[in-house]
Amino acid sequence: MSLPRSTPSAQGVDAAGIHAFVDAAERDNLGLHSLMVVRHGHVVAEGWWRPYAASRVHLAYSLSKTLTATAVAFLAQEGRLSLDDRVLDHFPELDRAAVAEGWDDVRIAHCLSMTVGHEEDAWDRVFDRASGDGVGDGADWVQRVFATQPTREPGTVFAYNQVATYLLAVIVRQLAGVGVGEVLRPRLLAPLGLHDIPWHRDPLGRELGFTGAHLTTEAIASLAQLYLDRGRWDGRQLLSEAWVDEATRGFGPVSEDPDADEDWRRGYGYSFWMQRFGYRGDGAYGQFLVVLPEHDTVVAITAEQSRMQSTLDGLWAHVVPAIGGSGSGDADHALAERLGALEIPAMSGDALGPEYAEFNRSDVSDLAADYTAVSVTRDGPDHVLGLSRRGEWLRLPVGRGLWREGELVAGGATLPVVSSGGWVDEDTFRAEAIAIETPHRFRIEARLRGADADLTWRMVPLTGYDPLWLATRWSYA
Repeated sequence: MSLPRSTPSAQGVDAAGIHAFVDAAERDNLGLHSLMVVRHGHVVAEGWWRPYAASRVHLAYSLSKTLTATAVAFLAQEGRLSLDDRVLDHFPELDRAAVAEGWDDVRIAHCLSMTVGHEEDAWDRVFDRASGDGVGDGADWVQRVFATQPTREPGTVFAYNQVATYLLAVIVRQLAGVGVGEVLRPRLLAPLGLHDIPWHRDPLGRELGFTGAHLTTEAIASLAQLYLDRGRWDGRQLLSEAWVDEATRGFGPVSEDPDADEDWRRGYGYSFWMQRFGYRGDGAYGQFLVVLPEHDTVVAITAEQSRMQSTLDGLWAHVVPAIGGSGSGDADHALAERLGALEIPAMSGDALGPEYAEFNRSDVSDLAADYTAVSVTRDGPDHVLGLSRRGEWLRLPVGRGLWREGELVAGGATLPVVSSGGWVDEDTFRAEAIAIETPHRFRIEARLRGADADLTWRMVPLTGYDPLWLATRWSYA
């Protein structure tokens, strides 16, 4: 089932506050891709910045942790694990001589609360995003995790640490015989009316757990609503109230990072951050699942931005004060029109340009070094962009003034992309390509005079510099 719809004023929300938040987010270049506000269980505002859309999934980054923690909760409810279990007890096949000191007393609860004893994130010792070391090589990353030594006693220090949730995802698979997604399908996804979740996986095909889940905006809002309602959905108690209460309270230690923003210094539960109002799950580049129990409200946001605190500041400044307001039909209508007109402007160009041109990669490019050349072919009013990767040409249709659907396909990966662009003058071609199931986009600027092209990310994905590493669809000959 989908969440029911209503107007803001009918649910006691002044639409002008949400309108002001959207205006501020665009004025401050916060890079939002979608917004959904739910009060009293009803969606009162929803919008997508085209070409993003309600039906499209979006890489949620660390919101994935909330899904993995929820899978752990279901197995704990069924008596298949305890939060006090020693993590190593779930890996009896490991050669203990290869396990670093400090892991002996790490428990499931320590992994949930990010208190395993590492003082910083240890994931960069497992995966190198610059080189893609380990992608598709069949290696077991669990061994690399246990080779990273905790330097403090478990439970004594907080560090936001991807390896903790990765281990939880592997333990879920060890116990259930299926992955996180399959565990959640009958227990969470089907009751909430949600589709299966595409994931990024390790070389052995296991969900990464801490990242990689791709969710629609409404799926994020539905999960938030389940936690707001203390595990109850459509008259059924799916998650125990005791789990929800424990998972959504902050407990020590808190972050010791002196540079942490205001809403990252209030404690951490089991995949949830405490904040000035309520609590949240969040993911890199501005993915938010915000729960406001005192206002009976949840907010779901997807984005590509680097100033996540600014998004929360905007919610506190504009949306929270609007909850409980009287509102009006006029304000409701104005907000609906505003949300219906959201878009990321497509790139264009009025120059004709040559029928075909080819360019070498420039020194300022930051796409993976495997991308060595670019071609541009005129295709009626539009163009076809070619990207040379490891000697193979990958092709994308590019709309002039509109977004064209295409795919990057290579190395067994298929990545959906939408692209727009054109010749802006007699010398210069510009295009933008959005990996439309993710927050990320990259630009191409090609110049005839130098026969070179810049291939640059707007923001480099945490998966690495090759767009194909964002793919969830993989096949091997």
